Amino acid sequence: VMIHIILVSHGRFCEGLLESLQMVAGEQEGISAVPLMPGESPEAYRNRLESEIKEYESEEGTLVLTDVTGGTPFNSTGYLAKVHKIGLVSGMSMPMLITLIFARTEKSTLDELIQEAVSPGALAVKGMNLSEGGRKHGKLSLNKN
Repeated sequence: VMIHIILVSHGRFCEGLLESLQMVAGEQEGISAVPLMPGESPEAYRNRLESEIKEYESEEGTLVLTDVTGGTPFNSTGYLAKVHKIGLVSGMSMPMLITLIFARTEKSTLDELIQEAVSPGALAVKGMNLSEGGRKHGKLSLNKN
């Protein structure tokens, strides 16, 4: 059984990220999203998150990716880690998620997946000044789709 990944965020960001991942990498097993909705109490959110964790829980644990450190989704995950085996990574992004999806196997451990998530390749932050129209950037490939 592969470690289940749960995406959590303020609002529907986590659902959008999952939808975008599926556009890039196809339909995915073992990954779900639990958004904190506007006006939802921390207790109600924590209960929904715990239900999701319990539904897919395995001996290997659950990997939770969150948008930011210190917010309700992050804090709720930390609280639930008292009674569930959870790995937590904040600052989730599309490159991080793609890296995890292709690195995750049935033999992956929580620690291995956490290391993958925070590896330089998974963070993939790049900056390019395209004010020259991209013409001087021979190796730059902009997909026109």
